[in-house]
Amino acid sequence: MGFAKWLARKGRVGRTARTVAQGWKTIKEKNPGMSPIDIANTYVRKRYKANGDLHLAKEVLRMLRNVNPLNLSWVILMVENKDESVNLYDRMSEWQHIMIQEIRKYGIDPE
Repeated sequence: MGFAKWLARKGRVGRTARTVAQGWKTIKEKNPGMSPIDIANTYVRKRYKANGDLHLAKEVLRMLRNVNPLNLSWVILMVENKDESVNLYDRMSEWQHIMIQEIRKYGIDPE
C-alpha cells in the first residue's frame, strides 16, 4: 500500500467511513425497522448537532442520493472537505474502495 492510501485509510477517508459505520450500526441495532433514509437523517443530525454545524447537516442531506453507508460517508467527506473536492473526485474510486473496506469491518453492508 502506498503512503497516500495508508494516510487516507488512517486519516479522514477511513475515519469518516468508520464513524458512519459505527453510527449506522448503533442506530440500526436500537431501531431494527428503521429505513436507510431515517438512519441517515438520525446520524447526520447527531453528527452536526454536537458541534453546531447544522448548515452542514442540511447540505449533506440535500446531496445524499441512494442512501447507504458508503454514499453517506462519501457525501460527508465531500461536504466537510469542499476545498479539496477536485482531489477527492480524482481519486474517488480509490477512496471509496477504502471506505467499503472500513465499513465492512463493522459488519455493515456498505451498499
